[in-house]
Amino acid sequence: MPNANDTVKAYFDALVAKDAETLIAMMLPAAHYVKIGTDANEVIEGSNQIAAYYRNHVTSTEDFSITYITLDVQERLDVAWFYTRQVWKLKWQGTPEEFVMRMTGVLEMVNGSWKFAQIHASIGVLIS
Repeated sequence: MPNANDTVKAYFDALVAKDAETLIAMMLPAAHYVKIGTDANEVIEGSNQIAAYYRNHVTSTEDFSITYITLDVQERLDVAWFYTRQVWKLKWQGTPEEFVMRMTGVLEMVNGSWKFAQIHASIGVLIS
């Protein structure tokens, strides 16, 4: 059985690799899925917008790297949750950025695979 820690790390690896199809497959196809990002209107409620969101995300980023400050993943039976702080370096829509990303999320075990049911991101500190 896969562990939630490996699944969370695979999510961030797929972001850096610009692998939209892997990211889409990792999300829970359910009405209670929620993704809250850092932009004012970056909210997905339900799974019907997941594919468009991740395809846009990977085409909007270049030179992406993630360095972990901390990562804590906990799992109990068929539910897991994570907290991470990371330094993100990337070009977002052509503009270079570097900042500390703070993220939390909840995963559910579905048919032997961990799926993200909820992700929340916020920018902690801009790095100049």
